[in-house]
Amino acid sequence: MKISCGIFANIAPLYSKPLWYELSSSPDVDYYFYSSRSGYSSIRTININESRNIDKSGKLNWFFLKNIYVRSILIYQLGIVYVCMKTMYDVYIFNGEMNCISTWLASLVCKIRKKPVVFWGHGIYGDETFLKKKVRVLFYKMADYHLVYGNRSRNLMIGLGFQQDKVFTVYNSLDFRVHEKLYNEIDRADLTKIRQNLFPGRSEYPVLIYIGRLTKEKKISYLLKAIEFSMRKGRTYNCLIVGNGIEMQNLEHLRDSMNMRDSVCLYGASYDEEVNAKLIMLADCCISPGNVGLTAIHSLSLGTPVITHGNFNNQGPEAEAIIPGKTGMLFRENDVSDLSDVIDSFISNRIGEQMEAECINVIREFWNPSRQRNIFDETVKLSHETLYQKNNVPDSRR
Repeated sequence: MKISCGIFANIAPLYSKPLWYELSSSPDVDYYFYSSRSGYSSIRTININESRNIDKSGKLNWFFLKNIYVRSILIYQLGIVYVCMKTMYDVYIFNGEMNCISTWLASLVCKIRKKPVVFWGHGIYGDETFLKKKVRVLFYKMADYHLVYGNRSRNLMIGLGFQQDKVFTVYNSLDFRVHEKLYNEIDRADLTKIRQNLFPGRSEYPVLIYIGRLTKEKKISYLLKAIEFSMRKGRTYNCLIVGNGIEMQNLEHLRDSMNMRDSVCLYGASYDEEVNAKLIMLADCCISPGNVGLTAIHSLSLGTPVITHGNFNNQGPEAEAIIPGKTGMLFRENDVSDLSDVIDSFISNRIGEQMEAECINVIREFWNPSRQRNIFDETVKLSHETLYQKNNVPDSRR
């Protein structure tokens, strides 16, 4: 029989859908998903009709809990403790977020029942205050194993005393199969036509793209300022910004005040995978002046290198996919002049042409749902076998 595993998430973000389906196809583990029906902020979520419990044509063993938010800081999931008391899963995986109060209680219930507990999340960020780090380490000690998004976090946890054979890098992903298919099928002649339509009369100039939500944390205004710096040095670029958010109006004002309406296209939000793939592929590089997140995975999946800042205390784990000189470049955080210099060097030396294959290879090797599923499966099997051996308890599958 297969091992059974319950995965408890706060929400079901749409970008996780390929991973959830990949996990559901596991030959070794039966995964059961729990989350809120809805998301928060502007995060798009998986359609609840894809749960077998709502639509018989649904393919996910997906059950629903209700989130209670306390001042947008703390979360409590109603029903999670009851589920952990009554279900007989072999392994329980929880979001490794210490602000989810119910996870503390649910993990304790699992420990009392001698059920293996795995935390899945960011792990140690590296910028925690002394007190926050102490509380986070205390929280993480409740788990038997850890799945963290990046190698940096894994190394930080090992440095704090966690056993290296109990902390695994699970990476993060988007739908690489779709991106790979689009990359192979899109007609490059179409990309030239789109460039001409977006930047009439100046399509021969390099295109710098940002794609994602337009939030203050992304510091997209730095990109426009860096382009202005480059213009003073005689460089000419086009800038394509794809997305929407609270910064849209500020970016419009900044663009117009710099007299860059012809060279800066504020495209707006786009949720069409093929359209987005074409926009990314027509660009010379993708630039995220703030933290980069899944934008890096999206861009690299389609062969487009990424430029972002090199302060990994203030980066998402996905920034680890950016290898200077191979899949992108790094600049000094908050230094617009250095960002301008890095862009100029990247474009003038035509570095991007050498990086395209490397960009796709790093995603194919690490940052994709298939690789993640293998790591999930191995961690679940290991945690199950280890705990039952330790407690000398008969395997519940027999």
